[in-house]
Amino acid sequence: MARLKRSQAYASEGFEPVYCFAGQVKVAGKRLSREIFSVFAADQERKCCGTLLKTARTDQHGHFLIEPLPEGRYFAKFKTNGSDDLVSFAVVEGYERCDGTHLEINFSKVGKGTIQDHIDIDDSGEPCREYQPHCYRK
Repeated sequence: MARLKRSQAYASEGFEPVYCFAGQVKVAGKRLSREIFSVFAADQERKCCGTLLKTARTDQHGHFLIEPLPEGRYFAKFKTNGSDDLVSFAVVEGYERCDGTHLEINFSKVGKGTIQDHIDIDDSGEPCREYQPHCYRK
């Protein structure tokens, strides 16, 4: 129950509750390949951008993976078509390793992205295909 209350509190502040920051990012439906992005802790006013925590690069299929992350409010800044686009998210429970969930971030408007959180259920026994959003760990 406490996790649900924290999720609701984060959402009411404009931070998308997530359990892991890994998945795939797209701009207008196309994968954001080999682009730099940064993850920041929110500042005290809960605005972007506080302390820089990590800078990384998406892979050729637009996958990203940040491990570990403690519970808290964050912003991710992606370079898309020469501009900086942001998503705000909150890690509901700190984690060391991402497993079982993935995100899909889509920037359809300049400057602001949407996050969809997915739970991965794969009972086929087949390995994931490198272009699939949940195949961030190869």
